[in-house]
Amino acid sequence: MASTASEMASTTLAGTSSATTSTPVYSDDCSDRSCLYFTFSKESTLFFQDWRVESDFEFWMAMGGIVGLALLYEMVRSFRACLILEAQAAAANPENKPILLRHWENRRADDQDTVDCLQHVLCALFYMLEWTLFFLILLVVIGFNVWNLLAAICGLSLGYLLFGRGRLN
Repeated sequence: MASTASEMASTTLAGTSSATTSTPVYSDDCSDRSCLYFTFSKESTLFFQDWRVESDFEFWMAMGGIVGLALLYEMVRSFRACLILEAQAAAANPENKPILLRHWENRRADDQDTVDCLQHVLCALFYMLEWTLFFLILLVVIGFNVWNLLAAICGLSLGYLLFGRGRLN
């Protein structure tokens, strides 16, 4: 049972063959959302299938939301870095006062373990928030929309400009 090349090309996924010409697996219209190249369209989908950006107002709201998300990511990242620096400074000099745990400033020596544990839990919570925001930004970028990518880059850059100075010291 020999098959010709055209019959093999027209075989569908179900295993049936047809005598007509087959459609290519990857179409140029991206209707099946399988496009893996950047587009300049103002229409996109953010996070969920129902969150469609179709009008100009929705486009500008989405750009502002992406920039805000990226700013929040940089703010959380910088704040967590400050907490780590503070914990390192407190370990070197017990006279330093913590940022968030100020009511523990008159602590006894046996309370130091509790303060260290609370600082570590706090840093872990900010670490979790930081990575959650990072993955949300990543989901925006892998939508392969140039406008969303530019909004994410602008937001991250602006966030680093506003909040990144504490990480330089």
